[in-house]
Amino acid sequence: MSEVDNRRFDWLRSLTQTQRLIVWIAVGFLLAILAVWLAFNIAMANAKFATPTLNWALHTFGNKSAHIQRGRLEHPFGSRLLMRTLDWPGRADAEELDVAFDLFGFLPGRPWTRYIRVRDGDLILDSKASGPKTIDPQKWVNHIDAQNVTLRYTRRGEPHEVKIISASGSFAKGTVKAEAFSGASHISFDGMARQGGGSLSGEVAAKGDNLRRLADLVGASAPDTPPFDIKGKLEMHARTWSVSDINGKMGDSDLGGKVAIDLTHDKPFLKVDLASKKLDFDDLGVVFGVPVGVGEGETANAEQRQARAAFNKSGRLIPDARIDFSRLKAVNADIRFAAAKVVDAPAGVASLTLSGTLRDQVLDFNQALVKTSTGDLDAKIHIDARSDPAHSTARGTLSHVQINRLISSNYVTGSLNGTFNLKFTGSGFREAAATATGEAGVWSPDSKIAKLADEAAGLDIGEILLLYAKREAHDYIPSTCAAGNIAFSKGVAQLAPAVIDNKDSTILATGGANLKSESLDVHVMAKPKDISLGKLNGEIHVRGTLRHPSVSALNGKTLLQGVFSSALSTVTGALAVLPFIETGGGKDAPCATLIADAKSASEARNPAKKVAESKASAKDKPKKQIEELSKKATEK
Repeated sequence: MSEVDNRRFDWLRSLTQTQRLIVWIAVGFLLAILAVWLAFNIAMANAKFATPTLNWALHTFGNKSAHIQRGRLEHPFGSRLLMRTLDWPGRADAEELDVAFDLFGFLPGRPWTRYIRVRDGDLILDSKASGPKTIDPQKWVNHIDAQNVTLRYTRRGEPHEVKIISASGSFAKGTVKAEAFSGASHISFDGMARQGGGSLSGEVAAKGDNLRRLADLVGASAPDTPPFDIKGKLEMHARTWSVSDINGKMGDSDLGGKVAIDLTHDKPFLKVDLASKKLDFDDLGVVFGVPVGVGEGETANAEQRQARAAFNKSGRLIPDARIDFSRLKAVNADIRFAAAKVVDAPAGVASLTLSGTLRDQVLDFNQALVKTSTGDLDAKIHIDARSDPAHSTARGTLSHVQINRLISSNYVTGSLNGTFNLKFTGSGFREAAATATGEAGVWSPDSKIAKLADEAAGLDIGEILLLYAKREAHDYIPSTCAAGNIAFSKGVAQLAPAVIDNKDSTILATGGANLKSESLDVHVMAKPKDISLGKLNGEIHVRGTLRHPSVSALNGKTLLQGVFSSALSTVTGALAVLPFIETGGGKDAPCATLIADAKSASEARNPAKKVAESKASAKDKPKKQIEELSKKATEK
């Protein structure tokens, strides 16, 4: 041995015998550990040894019922475990499960599982009806390779499952792609990457027949919707998820914006800020439970078709749809939706904006703005769903909306202004309508009525024939005023009254509708202001239902008029026309009072009290004129 080698062992010679013994024991112990480790790795590559060893580990550290049929290391000294037919009752099972662990997984930003491969498995994420949870795979695994894996969990007491068709790639490199189904909903991910702080981001695409079912999967709550196909940028951080840059279609409408859900609270908090450049109105109808029909070839789901079929069979105008307000228990929310253009909508709706909040089952739309090409409906809606049935209020204004947008008739033209303040109790449309209480008022600053309609309202046959002879039947007469009040009390809408006044006559409508039965009982009469030849006694009476109204004009007074005319003709033929002569003399309607009443309809007043006050103020001349007109209109 050379002098250099001797110097290397000088330290050992300097030790005492006891110290040298300790050193040799330590060396032997390390060599024994190394030998055991080498032997263990070699043995773990053999399934005969590895399978019972892995089952012992599962029983000791997992569940005594958990086991695998076969398992081993991929090769000696490798880090990848290959397991076949895993069965862990109540937690997981898989036909194939390969796992590679990262020994440095305790370091920040490094998951414990470097690689996982799964084939044909089930994973139970939540076996109890617990609160909302999120799945953060990037915290536990880097590279994933999965096929045909079903995720099962319970949310709000309801079981859910998501079938992962495939998932592959590295979260660290941002190459994860995944495709999954849940019922009729299809979800796909692309470019999923781990970000700082354990967050995850990437592209997401979703399509299905109803967005409500997809929202249920993540602990959110959504109304029924038409079929959807949307894409966006997904960001997940702890228990906060968001999808921004949304673009796609819902039904036949485009959709964009952002949706976020925060699951850190006791009750999930949802933020919805969506917009549509072109909204097909029937797509919005199903969201609010309105059975709006869809055109041939348009996108629709089973809910839309069933609702429309039920509506068509009912014979009623108010749909028998009940909104499931119990779903409002699930979340709190801030909501905004704007449609720049609306197509296929009633009343010429051109655009709309909805903005509101949901807090503890109280839904407040501080703005429900509906625009037409000429005017707007601006309302505030409050829905308190803390009890069943829900209690709702609606108040707002109508500005410069064309009459022919609301009434399909060319006999009256011009625009309408209005105001309303109504209360409802009910979780369904019919139920709520049957309890409507409050007031509404309308007036027109520029209405005109066709001469034909003006004379027809007074059953003035002579004037009608004269108009046709002069070819003036479809000419219009400007109104001095047109206004009306509607008092609602427990579902009964009563005209109080409605008046159109012009230079030729005053037209008055009284009566109303029972919204519970949808029956109509409206009387229309006209008091001419000039002499008329050919005036029939009687009145126009609108009966039937809201969906199928019927109109009659002649009554017992008309028969008596004919009998009287026949009797006079026996004296001389000329006298036979006397019963058909109207001397005129009708007075102008009190326009200022009528319009003032209509404008004040949105004030919080008791309709019954107003009627009492109106009777008490009979000394007021304008009120007297209206009462006299109303009395004449309802006389038999």
